[in-house]
Amino acid sequence: MKKINEIFDMLSFKDPLFKELKLRSFFQYELSSFLGEALARHCKFLQFKEGVLYLECDDPIWLTEANFMKRKIKDKINELFHQQMVKDIVLRRCKL
Repeated sequence: MKKINEIFDMLSFKDPLFKELKLRSFFQYELSSFLGEALARHCKFLQFKEGVLYLECDDPIWLTEANFMKRKIKDKINELFHQQMVKDIVLRRCKL
């Protein structure tokens, strides 16, 4: 019997909707795997739309750090998925 995540993975290769859901889930729950532990504590996933990843940072210093790392983050994500998933990353400061 196959596990639900295996079925979900198979569907993500065949259906764009499942691919989008898989990406959103990954960005929501696996931030530290591509941002690193320190940066992930200060950023959160907002949305992924048309190849653009939107992240929000809780402090201007961490926002600056994330901006310096944008290309590295994008390359790491694309490497994890073995294809050009993320075309750009948009970072913004949390609204208080």
